[in-house]
Amino acid sequence: MSINSTCRIHSGVKLFYFIIIQLLVNHAYGQYGETIRTGRPGQAIGAYTVGKNILQLQQGFDYYSLANVKFPPKGFISTNIIRYGLTSNFEISTLIDYQLERTEFENSTTTLSGLSNMHFGFRGHINDQKGWLPTMGFQVRLKMPGISTDFGINNIAPVMVLVANWSLPKNMNLGTNWILSYNGSDPNATGKYVVNFGFPIYKKWSGFIENYGQINQSEFQTRFDGGFAYLVNNNILLDFSAGYGQNQNTQDYFVSTGISYRFLDFRRNKTL
Repeated sequence: MSINSTCRIHSGVKLFYFIIIQLLVNHAYGQYGETIRTGRPGQAIGAYTVGKNILQLQQGFDYYSLANVKFPPKGFISTNIIRYGLTSNFEISTLIDYQLERTEFENSTTTLSGLSNMHFGFRGHINDQKGWLPTMGFQVRLKMPGISTDFGINNIAPVMVLVANWSLPKNMNLGTNWILSYNGSDPNATGKYVVNFGFPIYKKWSGFIENYGQINQSEFQTRFDGGFAYLVNNNILLDFSAGYGQNQNTQDYFVSTGISYRFLDFRRNKTL
């Protein structure tokens, strides 16, 4: 490695730590929202964090399969995300998925089961929207290796997300995610995107439509999904969604339901 390359790496590391320190030293409650902000339903995440000393849980249950193959795999994924705000604009989080997949052949059945994802990381809020300048944030999580025999990966793998969101008239919003992800098995990165349009439906009901996709080694895939959510109260949100894709002559689909809820007692206790 050349001296110039080493200097650039060191400069990048210094800039990274500078950004983290700036986020951590801000102790205001500016990121706290009266109603819960959650990444459910849909693929996109938001630019805001949960707020200082707030614990938030997001849980979902997905069913997926293929539509046009002779022996389609059918599976379930239980997704669990835990988020905790260290400051007004910086949070730590973990994601844990449990997956069960079964494929029935003519004379046999194959079953895969176990933890399929375990991520640890953080999210930071960069700025609020100003005119056409979007609200921005970023998230970095690390996939952990060796979590199960059937779905485990070999090495730690990062997933990095840049978020840019716009608030639109009549309580509508446009959200985008730009993602760089590694699979932990080879050095090739996968580039991903999400474009999410959210809108109110009636009172506590809201909906969304979404397009998301990825490219890896010149192979491009794109999918669509949509759904709705119901705000039970300021701290609990229920959701339902479904999605479909057709790529490389294969059709896939999923349906998902879930709940997001937060605990404000941590915030109240810290401020007494």
